Amino acid sequence: MCFAKHEHFLSSDPYASDGKLAGKSNSERIDPQNFEGIVVDNLRKPIAYASVRITMGDSTLSTLVCDDQGRFRFKVNAELQRLSIEVSSLGYITQRVALRTMTPGFEVVLEKDNTILETVHVQTAKPQYVRLVDRMVVNIDGTLLGTGLSSLELLQRTPSLWVDAGGNITMRGSQSVVVMIGDVVLRMSSFELSEYLRSIPSEDINKIEVIANPGAEYEAEGTGGIVRIILKKGVNEGYKIILASRYKQQGKDPFYNGGSMFDYNRGKFKASGALGYKIDKQRHVANYHNFYADASEYRSDTRRFKENTGYNARITTSYEFNDRQSLGLQSVLLTSHSDQKFYTDNEHRQENDTIFKKTENNWINKGTMSNTTLNYTLVLDTLSSTFKLLADHLYNDNEESNDYQLRALSSAGVQQYQNLSPSTTNIYSFQTDLDKRYLSGSKFAVGMKYVGTRRNNTVIRNNYLDNQWEQDAAYSNNFVYHEDLLMGYASFNRNIKDFSVKAGIRAEQTFIDGRSTTSLEKVNQQYLNFFPSIYLTQAWRGTGSTIHLNYGKRIRRPSFKDINPYTLQIDDFVVLQGNALLQPEFIHKVEAGLSFKKGVVVDLFYSDTQNSIVQSVKAMDSKLLKYQPINFNSKQDYGITAFVPQRINKQWSIQGNFSFFNSEYIHKDMKQSQPVFEGRLNHILKFNNLFDTTCAFSYRTLSYRGNTQYADQFYTDVVLSRPFFKGKGRIVFQVDDIFNTQREREFTATEGTVINFYQKRPTRTFNVSFTYMISRGKKSEEKKIQQSNEDERQRVN
Repeated sequence: MCFAKHEHFLSSDPYASDGKLAGKSNSERIDPQNFEGIVVDNLRKPIAYASVRITMGDSTLSTLVCDDQGRFRFKVNAELQRLSIEVSSLGYITQRVALRTMTPGFEVVLEKDNTILETVHVQTAKPQYVRLVDRMVVNIDGTLLGTGLSSLELLQRTPSLWVDAGGNITMRGSQSVVVMIGDVVLRMSSFELSEYLRSIPSEDINKIEVIANPGAEYEAEGTGGIVRIILKKGVNEGYKIILASRYKQQGKDPFYNGGSMFDYNRGKFKASGALGYKIDKQRHVANYHNFYADASEYRSDTRRFKENTGYNARITTSYEFNDRQSLGLQSVLLTSHSDQKFYTDNEHRQENDTIFKKTENNWINKGTMSNTTLNYTLVLDTLSSTFKLLADHLYNDNEESNDYQLRALSSAGVQQYQNLSPSTTNIYSFQTDLDKRYLSGSKFAVGMKYVGTRRNNTVIRNNYLDNQWEQDAAYSNNFVYHEDLLMGYASFNRNIKDFSVKAGIRAEQTFIDGRSTTSLEKVNQQYLNFFPSIYLTQAWRGTGSTIHLNYGKRIRRPSFKDINPYTLQIDDFVVLQGNALLQPEFIHKVEAGLSFKKGVVVDLFYSDTQNSIVQSVKAMDSKLLKYQPINFNSKQDYGITAFVPQRINKQWSIQGNFSFFNSEYIHKDMKQSQPVFEGRLNHILKFNNLFDTTCAFSYRTLSYRGNTQYADQFYTDVVLSRPFFKGKGRIVFQVDDIFNTQREREFTATEGTVINFYQKRPTRTFNVSFTYMISRGKKSEEKKIQQSNEDERQRVN
């Protein structure tokens, strides 16, 4: 950190311009002396941008401002007996220190000012979007996005992210993201993840961070970036309770969501938690229309009825032994029960015959996930250098069953079969990190980590023959999977005037041992990889603008389910299959961009992915459509993104988020490329004390993922919000997809087969929500609970 702005040479009155003390002769000149120090609070945490006033009696000689780490430096050539410094910061008691008592690296401790001001209300509007060197921060608390929405709906309104009708979250094209709540990574399937995010209200969220190109301190897993949802902080010597409820009308079916969040702080002990429950009922329609190389056709029309219920609970506690040591414990529990019924009419047209069938399918899924994290933190010095130990355990149990009945209209017989696919996953991890900070502003970090995964996944196919169930060995499989990861990293940060650099290197050794106890297929992989990263940022002094450039390498390992060599038949025409030959994909990502003073951000990006894992579909001789993950040769994404906030007046502001990019897939002799435009325009309006409103317009052109083309998307949302009970309560009314235009339409052409798929969910919904807060106390920081198995859990399902 350069101290050019903070290094002061006092040569004004009472000093002469030539450096002499006024009234002194040359023989009595005092040699200049350097002073440096740091301003911290009573927990030894640096206080950024504190004010330092250099005084002689009641006269102020000079003033300066600390940097973002609380450091200051100056030099004087006066008699120290008469000089003092006065240090102050908003919310703290001002301290006065005699200069003669200061030693190198002197520490000024400011105590919190607990004075309560009566009838004085100060309001300030923090920027909703902040661009940092390696991430975009979206502030939720205190903005119009902070009430009446779910976490998933907030992500729909977050720059660089796209959330489709099914709840799948991607970044800049088809790049998948890792979603975290605080430091807890949500290791769920995309369906389970979207359902869980719908149950978390925006009232409990402080901010969202989008890290497009994570550095060496994060695991290298994941093609896209990391999305961190930061919950609100706790209270100081008091408590806070938020009660929330929501009702949504989804066509003919309802959605109910209710719960409570709490924070409690007493002395050295802090606790926070949440409890929620939901009931979600929906009905979908879907159809296939396929053409085969032999000129035959297949049509299907499906009506789908879903009822999903679930609980989620979180408890976080921390205890501070002293100013430097703390211990934290966090437990998360998720349960869900999904019951879905499918009724399908099938029609298979051949040259001289047409076969009609009716299919009934009952799909039941019961899932339980528990995660416990223990976190020990030791602060090593007044610069907040830290040493951390983390231990983590995840348990995931999933019971899934599919019961089918198929009946040909030309026959009285009924074909019955069922698929049972239970799975159990345990992930154990241990991590240690050392984060060393220096008075110069530099930072050095090193860490090591071990993650062990043990998974047992069974697929059982039973056929109903002769009035009894018989197991079908050809479609049954038991897969045992062991994975061990050994990791280490080192990173370094340095600021040089208006230029900053952050560089790191990560090494990961992977051991995979998987085997099918039924088919005797084995998966044995061992590989060591290095993942460098570098971030460069240059600020333009006096303009508030910066230019940034960064590079990172990433890896995406196959999910535990994808690498399992199972076969799961859905009906006469669809089969799902794993792939024991899947290889990890490696991604090189480069970004460059400009951030301007008024919040405008423009980024150029490029990524090259080798062995890209893509869900492919292929027609078999029996007309079965086989869906299976495979490795494409490569995938390239490149384009430009822009975020443009604009304040029209005091009541009206607009945020525009736009992307234009090209995704290109290459596999054998196939090359599929498609330019894509993606945009979202948010209008935020405040009508004094009446209500607040947001109106959002989203559009995306057609795009490709592998050899499948996805239709364009357009939808519009409106949210109205009004406080009551002196701001403690709030009611929100919301309409999603006003014109009912969101749908899933996919087109695939492969080896003479053309597949058309369409699905419509109840996207036009009407919502009303109520929240009420009971609180006592003042806000303060909540101890973070970090996770040490952050990226493995994303692959559980």
